[in-house]
Amino acid sequence: MKVTKKFWYIFIGVCSVLVILVSVGFVVFSNRTPEVIENEEHGANIVLNYTNNISGLKLTNITPKTDLVGIENSEEGEYFDFSVDVKLDNARRVDYEVSIIKDGKNSTIDDSDIRIYLEKEKSGTYTKVFGPSKFVPLKKESELGSKKGSMVLTTTKKTNSTSDKYRLRMWLSDTSVVATGNYSIEVEVNGKSK
Repeated sequence: MKVTKKFWYIFIGVCSVLVILVSVGFVVFSNRTPEVIENEEHGANIVLNYTNNISGLKLTNITPKTDLVGIENSEEGEYFDFSVDVKLDNARRVDYEVSIIKDGKNSTIDDSDIRIYLEKEKSGTYTKVFGPSKFVPLKKESELGSKKGSMVLTTTKKTNSTSDKYRLRMWLSDTSVVATGNYSIEVEVNGKSK
């Protein structure tokens, strides 16, 4: 069977169109705007705000660190800043909790080898709220709605409208037998108004 010039023109044209479509798709996907998640329940509004494309941390090829180094670590991509905005309308109080959930598909490190540390901003300075601790998943859904398998980092009660700023850090424990690997978590906020 002889391949004609017409076949090659069509083949090159189809390949060119596919390359252009894939390139455009990649550009559109990588330039998404930050996502804002809102939940409104019984007269109150709780909003989780962040500026990255994912609502958490995705660490790749991480190396072990001591807790002293980990809690001070400010390397790009190894901490996650977010805020929780609470607006009370008809409710007298809102209880909310910040939790994290592991992405099992993108995590190759054992939960006990990971260290989690959460800070909250007070008067311009971040202070410890949780950790450092290993990842310990919930055995059942929490009272405020954090899913089974997630880990609650802090619970807060609010009687007025406010914005709380947090910084989450995560690292590989220096006692880990694994020398390197990947671990990915997402931050969630669940709450109830009263």
